[in-house]
Amino acid sequence: MKKSKQLEQYTPLVGEDILNVIYEKASKLRGLHILHINTTAKGGGVAEILEGLDPIAHEFELTQSRKVIQLDESISHFTSHLVDMLQGNEPGEISAGERERFLDWLGQSRLSEHDDHADIYVVHDYQLVPLAQIYSWLRPAIWFCHVDTAQPNPHAKSYLQDFLDAYELCVFNSEPSVFPEIRPELAHVMTLGIDPFRRKNAPLDQNRGLQLLQKCGIDVRRPLITQVARYDRWKDPWQAVDVYRPVKQQMPEVQLAFVGAMEATDDKGAVKVLHDLQRYVGDDKDVHLLSDPAVIGDDEVNAFQRYSSVILQRSTREGFGLTATEAMWKNQPVIGTSATGLRIQLVDGENGYIVDDTQSCAERTLELLRDRDRWQQLGRNAHEHVRKHYLLPMMVLSYLDALEKVHLRSLQPSGSQQSSRSDGSTAAD
Repeated sequence: MKKSKQLEQYTPLVGEDILNVIYEKASKLRGLHILHINTTAKGGGVAEILEGLDPIAHEFELTQSRKVIQLDESISHFTSHLVDMLQGNEPGEISAGERERFLDWLGQSRLSEHDDHADIYVVHDYQLVPLAQIYSWLRPAIWFCHVDTAQPNPHAKSYLQDFLDAYELCVFNSEPSVFPEIRPELAHVMTLGIDPFRRKNAPLDQNRGLQLLQKCGIDVRRPLITQVARYDRWKDPWQAVDVYRPVKQQMPEVQLAFVGAMEATDDKGAVKVLHDLQRYVGDDKDVHLLSDPAVIGDDEVNAFQRYSSVILQRSTREGFGLTATEAMWKNQPVIGTSATGLRIQLVDGENGYIVDDTQSCAERTLELLRDRDRWQQLGRNAHEHVRKHYLLPMMVLSYLDALEKVHLRSLQPSGSQQSSRSDGSTAAD
């Protein structure tokens, strides 16, 4: 079996058994070409996942390539409305006109059978779900849903389901996000994981870390509360401000930082959220809004996650929440919410806290600021939890499982392949 030099360095962390299972699965898939199709070349969770998988796939002689279909302003209203309904169960419907305009846009030769040929196609997220139906040659295909669909608006959910029969497998980030109508054998919950050897997660000397924080305007002699996240309404930065304010009344020296480099070009609302947050913060000089990717790189993110006094993640919806995983690996007990992706990672009172209301979050924040022994113990537990469940080898194994399922089905006679719907109906019924 061909081994991976990159994965071998995980042996002390995860043991040999899981690596041997990975090598066995990878040997059966050698030579396949997988094309990933998404909406951003850089920034966001999809890019983060692929950056972790690509070099290891290369070691296994799996060819991975990417096709970016960049969304434009003409259809941004539709996709923004769609994700709000999917994640937030917001009221509303999808009009026939909106649907047809978007499908026409997607069908304008965004893909070429000659140029984009592959053995397996992976279509990422809600925006691009119609692709496998529009382009009949896009087979076999996997749809990977990265958003929190645990409580979707039924109209938005129905819209997505109209396109799922074209996929061999539907992949979700968490069990609660799986649509119950999908046959169990055609749904796959993918374990996500971080690469602790990547620069953003690698050990960082305290002196260097504090220098980086100072460069970003932080007074390192004073306590710091931080949220690392995109400027997105679903990350609820306003509540983080509301948490900070009563904490500051009792601990006037405290500071607050938001760290979110605006790189993902499909995030059209980020600038609006940032401007709204600036107005909400007002003239408080102890609140730092950091968004420039020229200033906030991997080293800076690492420093904030490692050397902040308390880490918040106040998301109201979360597909998984890799930034929380990263902070936990760095011995930080995250004060999160019951959003889907956070509650599957956090064990309340053991490796962090799950609190939704502002007052309770402020109380937990003060607790961790004042009781550093408690903070340290929860942080050790958080690190160990990630080591056991959410490192890159776990994600590689889960990814290879998905590829193996689809590859084996693609070798079967076409008549034996199943619909993704539990009742066997098709989108045309």
